[in-house]
Amino acid sequence: MSTDQSSATAPTDALMRLRAELPAHNLDGWYVGREDMYQGEEVPPGEERLAYVSGFTGSAGFALVLADHAMLFSDGRYSLQMVDQCDNKQWSCHTLPDENLARVLTAHQQQAGLDAGFRIGIDPHLVTVAAFNRIAAAVSGCGGVLVAVSDNLVDAIWPDRPAMPAPKAVMMDDAIAGESADSKMAKLDAELDAAGGDAIILSRVDAVNWLVNMRGGDLPCTPVNLAFALYHRENGLIILADPGRLLAVMGAGYSVVPLAQLPALIDPAAGYDRNTKILIELASLPHILHSQLAASGVELIDAPCPVTRLKARKNKVELAGIRRAHIEDGAAMVRFLAWLDSGVASGMSESAIADHLLDIRRQSANFIASSFDTICGSGPNGAIVHYRAIAGVDRVLMNDNLLLVDSGAHYHDGTTDITRTIAIGQPDTAMRTAFTLVLKGHIALAIARFPSDTNGVQLDVMARMPLWSAGMDYAHGTGHGVGHVLQVHEGPASISKRGNLALAPGMFLSNEPGYYSAGEWGIRIENLIAVNAPDDAGYLSFETVTKCPIDRRLIDPDLLDDSERDWVNSYHRDVEAVLSPLLDDNDKAWIEAACRPI
Repeated sequence: MSTDQSSATAPTDALMRLRAELPAHNLDGWYVGREDMYQGEEVPPGEERLAYVSGFTGSAGFALVLADHAMLFSDGRYSLQMVDQCDNKQWSCHTLPDENLARVLTAHQQQAGLDAGFRIGIDPHLVTVAAFNRIAAAVSGCGGVLVAVSDNLVDAIWPDRPAMPAPKAVMMDDAIAGESADSKMAKLDAELDAAGGDAIILSRVDAVNWLVNMRGGDLPCTPVNLAFALYHRENGLIILADPGRLLAVMGAGYSVVPLAQLPALIDPAAGYDRNTKILIELASLPHILHSQLAASGVELIDAPCPVTRLKARKNKVELAGIRRAHIEDGAAMVRFLAWLDSGVASGMSESAIADHLLDIRRQSANFIASSFDTICGSGPNGAIVHYRAIAGVDRVLMNDNLLLVDSGAHYHDGTTDITRTIAIGQPDTAMRTAFTLVLKGHIALAIARFPSDTNGVQLDVMARMPLWSAGMDYAHGTGHGVGHVLQVHEGPASISKRGNLALAPGMFLSNEPGYYSAGEWGIRIENLIAVNAPDDAGYLSFETVTKCPIDRRLIDPDLLDDSERDWVNSYHRDVEAVLSPLLDDNDKAWIEAACRPI
């Protein structure tokens, strides 16, 4: 069955109407990003402008729409998905960083004969300062000009644009957060003092929600309220958001004002003058807000958001909640895998299988939401790294092939993210070999012992070595940070080719090497890991927090050494011991078989 996940008709019509808007604004093109003002990986339905115009539903990417050509860009996770979802008569698809905007635009400019000084419009609300400068440099390098246009052209052609969901703001109990908001703000105050700042604009949504122990439902799979904040060492904290969505929960102890009032808040009459030093983060601050701040005359200091670093190191209470959530989630996964192995899913679609897993998780009273849309890819769809199955255009479960299921959930005290690759029928030798090489890389990272100044780039190599030795690799990072009932992809740490930050105790990340045979199948093994406190020699290590069997039918024991076999058997003994008390007799029998020693 075709894996095309969109109807080309609606995006093609939107593309034509967008082009019709260009002359009225004296523009030759329009930049369409995936991001909203808050720059999160997930956006509300009404902010999905890139999907509306192109049909592409990936979580990262951008487009440049010209009068005679439309270009779509995303990274290696979405190379196949871009081509599948977009009308190739209307769009050219380009994978970053192999291709980039400057090179593609230059080639098209020469072909189409764009005049020097051509104008590309962009919405300054939806792009950070750093991104605006980067895009402007690419456009100017081709002889053009990037123009900030506050009236978004896509919104003008989107008559049925979805409204924001109803507010679901809640305050997280300190007993779950492990620290009060006052304590966190005292730490922020100390960070500001050390940086020589008087105030800070918090332009990362998860940082604001974490700081005040607030959670919400503004996004489908990220339990946050979309908000910025202004913190002044003397004046305290002001939340910049719609008061009607937050005040009923936050109470009189907090000030919540609309974001539009930011210029008035930093007016000299409010105590802000040219001697006031405000920390900002150009990588997350919207261009429009930077313009307002710069116009006020205050001194702006670009620095990484200190809250991002503070929340990356989970406290003992957060880690305890995370461990509990993973046990509950592991039991849900076992019920799902046992159901899948029973054969009742034969002939079912990928989306129906994903829905069943969600139904199992929803049975928990602690369940809040999925932590992202489940990736359930059978056969060749498993090779699309961030594939999303959509009912009616997805694939039926393939026999004698692989099913890749990447899923997760937010519970009231922790967030999960797990990938299991499952043999459906009889796997062949190539599948078992690739799976075992991925497993060897997974184990190498899980048992790593490393000095305290080790960064993610160095650890990333360990997971790739078994695959590299066979001439194989994967295009994504090995591990990302994970939030505590926040974003499932959290900075600043990562285990990847770009992970330059040293890992530290309390950081919580994924361990997910993979291998993808385009057009055939995909493999990924993902557990979440916490960085342990240093040992007596000052070395760090990982605790594997995820509790769920790894499909032993896909393991070739002859490719594992003794220590690797011991790790698999030890992991499975622990999984069975922890999860069995939560299971009924049928599922207990399944996990006993699934965790037999190899």
